[in-house]
Amino acid sequence: MAKIKKSDYIKLSRILIRKLFDENCFGKGSIYIDNLKRGIPQEYLDKVETVLDALFKQGICGKKKKEHGWKYFLKIERLDKIKEILKEKGGSSIITLLLML
Repeated sequence: MAKIKKSDYIKLSRILIRKLFDENCFGKGSIYIDNLKRGIPQEYLDKVETVLDALFKQGICGKKKKEHGWKYFLKIERLDKIKEILKEKGGSSIITLLLML
């Protein structure tokens, strides 16, 4: 797994959560990791799986095994935290607080 700086983690997690939110990936709607990687800057591509695993451990997103690989989705129970993350701007983030829990 790739080593990630905290600032890169925050940026990439916001990008991934935004993509999942825009695609309405809650529970039944889910998206393969290959499709999530599309449009992400080249320097972050190797870190996508690491960040998704961290978001899974935090309970923000879920994953399920399918025929062609893992599919990821947002958990509707954490919608309040997801909306907070999407509204945030700048360097401070609730994501770092969730990492400490």
